[in-house]
Formats: sequence, C-alpha cells, structure tokens
Amino acid sequence: MSTVEEVLGSGAGKPMLGAALAAGVQTLSMQQQLSFSLYRKYIFPLDGMNYWIKVPSSAGAVTTAGILPFPGLASKTVKDGEAIQISPGGQLARWIMGGTITNPLDPVDQGLNQAESLFVDFTGPAYSRVSSTTIELEPGDSIDIPANCTPGVWVCALSGGHQFTCVLLKYTPSITMATDIEVQGSFHYSSTTLQEEDATVDSNDVIFTALSEIQQFNQVGPDYMYICHYNDLVFAFDSRGRLYEQADLYHYRGKALKSKAQTQIIDDPSQFNPTLVVSNSLPIWLYMQIYVPPYPGFVCPFVLYPSYLVDDNLPPPFGAVHIQDTLAMEMSPYLGPRLQSSQLCRERVRVHTYGVDNENIITFVNFVAQYSRDWMYLGLSESPAIRDIKDPQPEFKILAQSKRIEFEINYNQVVSRDLARQLIKHARVKFYDPKWWIDSP
Repeated sequence: MSTVEEVLGSGAGKPMLGAALAAGVQTLSMQQQLSFSLYRKYIFPLDGMNYWIKVPSSAGAVTTAGILPFPGLASKTVKDGEAIQISPGGQLARWIMGGTITNPLDPVDQGLNQAESLFVDFTGPAYSRVSSTTIELEPGDSIDIPANCTPGVWVCALSGGHQFTCVLLKYTPSITMATDIEVQGSFHYSSTTLQEEDATVDSNDVIFTALSEIQQFNQVGPDYMYICHYNDLVFAFDSRGRLYEQADLYHYRGKALKSKAQTQIIDDPSQFNPTLVVSNSLPIWLYMQIYVPPYPGFVCPFVLYPSYLVDDNLPPPFGAVHIQDTLAMEMSPYLGPRLQSSQLCRERVRVHTYGVDNENIITFVNFVAQYSRDWMYLGLSESPAIRDIKDPQPEFKILAQSKRIEFEINYNQVVSRDLARQLIKHARVKFYDPKWWIDSP
C-alpha cells in the first residue's frame, strides 16, 4: 500500500509495477526535467481583470498563505463493520481545504487476504454498504474530500484492519514556496490550429507524466501559480488524471497559453502598466458593493465578482456579474473636449448568486433600485425577477443555494469609465520590494 508519507512525497518506495514504469519513463524521456516558475496573481480593481506577474528568481522563495497536506485521523479500520472518523468535523472542519481517500488495489496493501471495498460517508458514520449517503470505493478507487465538511468524513469496511490512505489539505497562514522548481518526468503535447471568426491560434494540449506527486502544486495558495516555459509553449495544469495506484505515476494535464491571452502573463513587472479594459457597465456594478447611503437604507448584502473571474473555491455568499447584449441607443457617440466618448447604451446583466437566502436576494434587488434612484448611474428598463436555479451535487444529494436575476439597464458609457477612476481610490495596495526588480534596494 502507498503510505501517507509516500503520498505526501517523502516515501522512496514504489510498487513493483510502478518501479518498472518509472524506469521506462526515465528511459523514454532521457531524464527530462521541466522548470516551473512562480507567478503571483494581480487583480486590477477597475474591471476585475486577472494578471499573473512573475516572481523574480532572485527572491529565492516567497512566504505566503498556502495549503499544507497532512495525514488523516486514521489509516485503517478497527472493527468489522464499524465506522471510524478520518477527518475532523465541526469548527475544525473550516480549516480543511479538501483531501483524498484511496482504497488500495492489492489485498496485501489493504492488509487483508482478499481485496474488498471501502465505504465513505460525508454526512455522518458510514455503513458497510451503499446507502443514500454512503459511497462505495472499490479496490484501486479514490475520492476527493470536500472543503469545510462540518459532519466530518467517515469510513467503514466489512473487515477490521482494512488499510487505506487519507491525505487532508489544510489552510496555513505561512508556507514557503520556492520561486523555481525542477520536476522530472515525461512531457507530451499535441497541437491543433484553430481558425476562428476572431483569430487564428494554435491550441496545444499538454500532458506531463511525473514520477511522483508534485507537492508544490498542492501547497500553492490561490494567489500564486507555477507556470512552465518550454520552447515556445507557456502552460500550467488544470487537472490531474486518474491515479492507478500500482503504476504510481501522476499525469498532469492542461492547455498551453493561447496567443490571444498573452497579455495576461507578465514576465517583466517593469513593463506592466494595467489600464481599464472593459467598455461595458461592469465598473458600475463593482462600485455598488462599496456604496453606503448617507442615510439609513439598503446596502449590498454580498460581494460581487466579474463573471469567469470569481476567486478559487470561494465559500458563499457571493455573486457573479455577467454582462451581455450591449446595444447602442444613439446614432453616434458624443465626443467631449478631450475626445472622451459618451454613448447611451442598453445591456442585459445577469447576476448569479450562491449561498444567498430569499431575504438577502430581495434586499439586493431593492438595493440596486435605490442605488439607481440615488445616483442615476444606471436606469432599470424593466422589473427583474428572482429565479431559483437547480445546481445539484449528487455525491451529497444536495442542491446549492443558487439564484439568478436578470436586469435590463440603460446607462452612459462615460459614467462607467468615471466610476472606474473613482473605484481605484478604494483599491487595496500591494507593495513589492524594489530590490526584486532592480539591483539597488
């Protein structure tokens, strides 16, 4: 069986099949190594655009908040058919960012004469059979542990002494990440030319087969990411393929950076000069959440994010603003004395929320209406309706608290740009040590 130490990357042993495959990978790849560099996320406060700025190699390492893997509460069952808890619940669960449970394939690794299934439950003590909440892990299967699982995580097996692997991930306020890492394995990629309406680009699918799990990828926090430059390709990974325990190889997958998105990866911070990108009403919506009326009245009850740019694994409540169908309502824009363009437009805006109850969503609708009357930055052309959205997660037999509202608004684009300039006064400033970018301090 792969021990916890091996899963965490500190074990040197490999299964017989894994050792043979590792030797084959080393031979085929000719001891290939890939170099990954650490990048830090920067969110431009005016329009929510994401940029990734390279941390200079001269820094050596960065200490930041991150994720730390550690063993579960147990690694084998105690009695036949008796459930045991392997991940803490209650208040302690809020520190758990996720994890993995693996049921070994080989009976020897299970510590049994014959391989058997392991049963997992995320709602309470597990049964030794499949139920409405208990899930079966057959030999060789793995399952991810969700974040903040307040009932705890429980497992059960028909036999006592059934061994398994449980690795939990917890938030830590301080972890040291190297600015550059070298990883040994085998790199594959395939290229396809896409001739689209708006651009002709190369799409590159990349797969990297590593001889061991890349622990830095598990530990890096949401504000950092490791990116690799390989010849003309720039890539990061968005998934890891299924692990066959006996093979003990880790397959990381992703797509290389497309040419039309190169503006968002910044290798030279001295050349980085962000400006307002969006031309729609998004700055008006982002400005709403910091508006507090000078009299008792409605305020925005949750944080708003641009669509497709919501923070990673963000706990509710929050809302995402999606702008669509921008239409001009004038024949031509008005040009001001500095040639600034002013044009009356109409848009359909969809706000999708999670973790928001009926009272707060009504408060939000009333807040938008009051905000519109107070400042007239935008006008509502119709009364919005609140819709409940079915967003199931079958593993837990639950529905997310998901709602959607669609607004039809009228606004002047010059107002959106003026609000963007005001919004920067409320942005959080991030300071960087100048000696990272220049020789002198």
